[in-house]
Amino acid sequence: MLAEMYKRREKLSWLFLIFTLIAAAGFPILQPPKTEGEWWELLFFLFPLGLVLSIMFISRQQYNKVKDIEIPESQKQLLDLKDVVIKKDAALIPRLLLFEKSGEFIAEVKPIEISWWMRPLIAVNSVFLTIFPATYAFFSHNGERLLTFRKRGWLKQVELTIFDGAQRKIGTYIQEELKALIHIKGELFNAQDESILAIKASGFSGNFSWNDDQERQWAYFYNGIFPHEYTELFQDSHNHIVKLSDEITEEEKSCLLAVIGYLFMMRIDR
Repeated sequence: MLAEMYKRREKLSWLFLIFTLIAAAGFPILQPPKTEGEWWELLFFLFPLGLVLSIMFISRQQYNKVKDIEIPESQKQLLDLKDVVIKKDAALIPRLLLFEKSGEFIAEVKPIEISWWMRPLIAVNSVFLTIFPATYAFFSHNGERLLTFRKRGWLKQVELTIFDGAQRKIGTYIQEELKALIHIKGELFNAQDESILAIKASGFSGNFSWNDDQERQWAYFYNGIFPHEYTELFQDSHNHIVKLSDEITEEEKSCLLAVIGYLFMMRIDR
């Protein structure tokens, strides 16, 4: 699982490297520099080259670390977990991989029911997922659909309609999308359209929590390097760890996971 992810990252890096080299070679051919200053301006291409090469190097290192490690499948249910590790997979159609802190694979989040005309757009730039209406789902390691949420809206406001595994509506999330580039501000409602959680966050930097009006902590977010004492699988800095409350109902936890899945999917492109 993780080995495949790092391998895809390396392959995508090769594609970006080839594209950057073609651009770097084509620019002076199409528009030959005439002055010494214009030749120095070509050094601009060293930055993307260095960035791509560093990604390739890190991905190869991580791949070599985990290629011989078998990723076990979790025996727990998603809603039973108190801590979830979220990793962004490198693929043409973006998805999130969810793990237990001990390394067991528990579920994935990915867009579904994608129209044929959207697939090439997403392959070029997955930011198009943030523009058009889309449906996402949580799937267990054995392919069972656990949760579904449908996203509508874009600039001014985004609305998620959340369904459980039986496709029964269990909640709604409304977010002021214009502010989401810097500050996340939204509100979560249950199936009866009653407000159950106000969500605020300044990006996804640092550690922060979401608490309701009764000061119950629904979720606590860690950002950065995974604690080494748990496992050797998560040593890079692309990990997000979410501590989930066990004092909320299953429906509330399902709605919370849907919101977390949506926000992290959007962070792929920002």
